[in-house]
Amino acid sequence: MADIERLATTTSASMHRTVVRLGKLAAATLVVTAAVGIATFATGWWVFDGSLGWIVLGGVLCAVPFAAAAMAWWLVRATLSTAKNLATDLRTFLAKPTGASSVLIDYDSGTALQSQARSFGALRADLTSRRTELPALYAVVRAVTGTPGLAAVAVLGTLLVGGLGTILLIAGL
Repeated sequence: MADIERLATTTSASMHRTVVRLGKLAAATLVVTAAVGIATFATGWWVFDGSLGWIVLGGVLCAVPFAAAAMAWWLVRATLSTAKNLATDLRTFLAKPTGASSVLIDYDSGTALQSQARSFGALRADLTSRRTELPALYAVVRAVTGTPGLAAVAVLGTLLVGGLGTILLIAGL
C-alpha cells in the first residue's frame, strides 16, 4: 500500500508538470497563430480590396490554425482546474488493477513502469469507460494525448498561412 501511495504521488506530480508544460506550449502557439493569422488576413484584405471571396475563404484559412491552438489551450486550462484530484484518482486506479494499470506499475515485481511506458493508448481506452469514476486522471490523460496533435495542426497551419501571407505581400508590393 505504501508503494501505491508513493507511486500515486510521484506520478501525479510528474503528470501535473507535463500538463503545465503543455499549457505553456498551447499558450505560445495560440499567440503566434493569432498574430500570423491576423497579419495574413489583413494582407489578403489589402491585396484583394476587401472582396467577399477573401473574407470567406481567407477567414476560414486563417481561422483553422487559430481554432486548433485555441482548442489545445482550452483543453489544458480545463484539465488544470481538475488536476488537483489527480493523486486521489491515481490511488483509486492503482488500488483496482485493470488491463491498463500495467502501464503504471508491475504488480508481480512491485516496480514502477511509468518511465518505460511509451504510449497512453491502453490507459486512455480504459479511462474512457471509467471517466465518471476517475475524472481528473481521465482529463489529464486526454490532455496529454490530445494537445500535441492539436498543437501540430496549429503549427503546420500557421506555417501554411504564413507562407500564403508572404506570397500575398510580395504580390501586393
